[in-house]
Amino acid sequence: MSVEIYWGSGSPYAWRVLLAAEAKGVPYVSHLLSFQAKEHKTPEFLKMNPRGAVPVLKDGDTVVTESLAIMHHIDQKAADPSLFGRTPAERTRVLEWSSRVVYDMEDAVWNFARPLLAAKPADDLAQKVAEARPKLEDVLGQLEAALASRPYLAGEALSAADLAAYPFLMFALRAAGKEAAKPLDLGLLPLAARYPRLAAWQGRIEALPGYDRTYPPHWRAM
Repeated sequence: MSVEIYWGSGSPYAWRVLLAAEAKGVPYVSHLLSFQAKEHKTPEFLKMNPRGAVPVLKDGDTVVTESLAIMHHIDQKAADPSLFGRTPAERTRVLEWSSRVVYDMEDAVWNFARPLLAAKPADDLAQKVAEARPKLEDVLGQLEAALASRPYLAGEALSAADLAAYPFLMFALRAAGKEAAKPLDLGLLPLAARYPRLAAWQGRIEALPGYDRTYPPHWRAM
């Protein structure tokens, strides 16, 4: 039986859930919601998630509203590959790196990307980005260092930590590629020039079967 996934194009939280479903080979019914039309704020959607946020997973009578919890639910739907580890040591490592993504990487990326993606002529863009850049570079440096000894963040196999981190890396790179970012000499593009291991990891994620189905549709046109 398929699960239902409600998501929005460009949401890194929704993207990680779609990646998990594809990586696990779990059939799902896709419900792409329009942020512009505020489909995530309709009475019907708010019954599932009163916060009016994506992603949401519906599995029969079960509704799950947090991305990492949704990934865990999806992980239970099929045996392989295990996204949260099989042994206590593996599970601990996956949770450790997932926590780093949630508590460090997400804030660093949001603070860096938001000014660039919503730039206005009156904004002191250079100052805002300069304030956010050290934290982002610290986080990316930690990922680069971790990948020196293993192909994935938590070990030898793909895990929920990788799928949680990847959309936020892509969000940062998308912001760095905006016209407003060009005068700032951010040093993020091309990624491989400064973070070669992270770029190789990015390539491994993008080689996953079904990856193209998860890519934000509106990013293809912009």
